[in-house]
Amino acid sequence: MRPAAVTFDIGGVIYSDEVFKRAIFIALNELSPNVNQDEFNQVYSNHLKSHSGSLRSKLCEKFLGSLEKKSELMQIATDHWIFTPNDLYQDAKGCITAVKESGAKIGIVANQPASSINSLKSDNLFELIDFLGISAIVGIEKPDIKIFELAIKELAVDPAKSIHIGNRIDTDVMPAKKLGMKTVWVRRGEANPDPSEQDLAQADITVVDLVNLPALINAL
Repeated sequence: MRPAAVTFDIGGVIYSDEVFKRAIFIALNELSPNVNQDEFNQVYSNHLKSHSGSLRSKLCEKFLGSLEKKSELMQIATDHWIFTPNDLYQDAKGCITAVKESGAKIGIVANQPASSINSLKSDNLFELIDFLGISAIVGIEKPDIKIFELAIKELAVDPAKSIHIGNRIDTDVMPAKKLGMKTVWVRRGEANPDPSEQDLAQADITVVDLVNLPALINAL
């Protein structure tokens, strides 16, 4: 398949999801000092396995007692949610470059803060991107299908000739499929570490990294 457009998630695909994990832990400790690291890790791990609901809400309820401070939590976390070159997956730029050189338009569809644009610029990825569907900027968050519809509209392509690459079944693969896009599930970062056979069958392509992904896409 020669796709007309390929959209990428950011966390777990281009940059490590550990950045958000660290940021939210720091924010929790600012609002409720001495949050237990082991308890935090357990909530985080259980969330990955469940692959449903909001991690942010679960953490608020567990460590802050309610959702009352969720907005404040995320404001603090965003200040620490900054990708550095050390957080960039080594296979990301090569994959994006290869896809771009194949003639496909490149889009970003990601639940991320606006600061992620600065990281894309400093890591020389920004110039490869034709559409930036970053939730903090466009005002829509996955799994809302509207963010995928916006990407397709702005990239001016047929969804059937487009592919979305993400690391979550619930917020990446399923909504993109509903729109008629092909999908790639990248099993790293916040991907479910213990997927069922049904999970493994959801995407058109399932990989653990991006090394051979351009060739796999062309073989679809």
